[in-house]
Amino acid sequence: MYKIGFIKFILALFCVFPSSAQNIEESELAVITREDWKANAPVMEMIPHKPQFITIHHTGMPQKPELTIEKKLQALQQFSQKDSPLADGSIKKAWPDVPYHFYIATNGDIAEGRDINFQGDSNTDYDLDGHVLIVVEGDFNKEEVLPQQWESLKKLVSFISSEYDISRETISGHKDEAETTCPGSDLYAKLPLLKTENPVKIGAEKLFEAKYFDLIKNKKIGLVTNHTGLLPNGEHIVDLLHENPETELTMLFGPEHGIRGEEDTHVTDSKDEKTGLPVISLYGKTRKPTAEMLEDVEVLIFDIQDIGARFYTYIKTMLLVQEAAAEHDIPFIVLDRPNAIGGIYVDGPVGKPGELVTDIDMLPITHGMTVGELATMFNQEREKSGMAAADLQVIPMENYKREFWYDQTGLPWIKPSPNMLNLTTAAFYPATCLLEGTNVSEGRGTLQPFELIAAPWINPEELITQLQSYDLKGISYKTTKFTPQQMVDGIEIYPPKFMGEEIPAVEMNLTDRDSFKSVEAGIYILHALKQLYPEELEWRLPRLDDLLKTDKVRKALDAGETPEDIIEQWQNDLQAFQKIRAKYLLY
Repeated sequence: MYKIGFIKFILALFCVFPSSAQNIEESELAVITREDWKANAPVMEMIPHKPQFITIHHTGMPQKPELTIEKKLQALQQFSQKDSPLADGSIKKAWPDVPYHFYIATNGDIAEGRDINFQGDSNTDYDLDGHVLIVVEGDFNKEEVLPQQWESLKKLVSFISSEYDISRETISGHKDEAETTCPGSDLYAKLPLLKTENPVKIGAEKLFEAKYFDLIKNKKIGLVTNHTGLLPNGEHIVDLLHENPETELTMLFGPEHGIRGEEDTHVTDSKDEKTGLPVISLYGKTRKPTAEMLEDVEVLIFDIQDIGARFYTYIKTMLLVQEAAAEHDIPFIVLDRPNAIGGIYVDGPVGKPGELVTDIDMLPITHGMTVGELATMFNQEREKSGMAAADLQVIPMENYKREFWYDQTGLPWIKPSPNMLNLTTAAFYPATCLLEGTNVSEGRGTLQPFELIAAPWINPEELITQLQSYDLKGISYKTTKFTPQQMVDGIEIYPPKFMGEEIPAVEMNLTDRDSFKSVEAGIYILHALKQLYPEELEWRLPRLDDLLKTDKVRKALDAGETPEDIIEQWQNDLQAFQKIRAKYLLY
């Protein structure tokens, strides 16, 4: 192993000599060549290709730091170049060479694998043409990516992207290309961080910088968080505050779904297994911290990832904690995070039009604000109304743009609640959550919650025809059927509608999320169901009116009004809210 200018190494290795290479600043990287690890020549002809994509794998075997990378590569090549048995008992046919173009060992060393100008190989079925294959040593369904491995992966990806003009948007995990769990859950969760050169820096990262650390230094801290309180490197805000010698974490508060995000009903108080700290549930008998709970707290911190819809309960928890902080004269810090569905689209009925925005009920369904912006607005609007305001400090993000969807931030997706499995779920949520106010299933109990419309009495083809007649932008439909289950993605959820019963359904697909207006789509869906199934459709009250913060929509649907007329009814109130909102935007 030796250190050389990585640019020079790649150019020499692959006989590529771009005229601009001399203008690129060299960066040194530990590289082990095929010659160094005594590679054999390929044993058969390989297929040439042009590198166009970057695909990340894991070895799927336990990390073995005690073995040299030379021995690992030699063993991999021996396995690769002959017919070899696989774990499932089948036989892998011989490959020309090691299947990957680069190998990252446990100590962060990078080894040259197959020539990057030739296709790699895989035991799974996907088209390898154009894919640069990088494998990281370990089984990341059971192990964690080591810091030195992650640093090497970032540097390697950065160079390959630049040198071969490969967009970072093409970066994928093996599981994105084929039916497999590779590259393992821990590594896969980190891949979004590779897709942008300037990922969003969240408030939790900045909290420990000199500019903000004095806010918590030598203070007794009460922390409101859950499983989403992770920094991009995988460290949790609880652990960072608990282990820091200059902070004293004394109390944890959990929102709906609990501190670990695994409960789908009311949550009881508990104790954090790792730290031994008490965990007070703010989604059980108590919704707002009491004076007794705050006796040993000198500063309160909120760090939870929100979705961006008014009826997602985390922002209500934030406001109630903010209210308690104001009442008990305790400083309140909000660590800002992105609005998952973007900060542009604002839509829906406004609960109390014309009044100061002092409560959650006064927001439209999609508010287009971050938790930091909401906290700022609530605080200042409350102060204007004569209510107690908190000593609020929002620690803002860096590199965040309002138009970003979550997958454009470079941050790893962590499902914020048991049924919020991915960003597509979040995009549909403001529309199909309204079905909770009916006897129609929104897809809970499946791996596609909020992407489905289903009931035993629905004719999917008929419903699709009706929905298509509205010509909604950014969405398509297809027929399907499913059987709702109580166990979803390893978590027991609240019993879904029609549990255990196979029911016909319409599946919705996003075709253009930027043009999709989710709140309006929700009204059209309700209208279609009312038009087609007036006898079977039932409103569940007061749930539907509470979701909409008005009974006007339901009454208009019952009266046969068109979706266009119903949507028009809230436009003036929405414009008034937009003017108030604009004063408090931080980005």
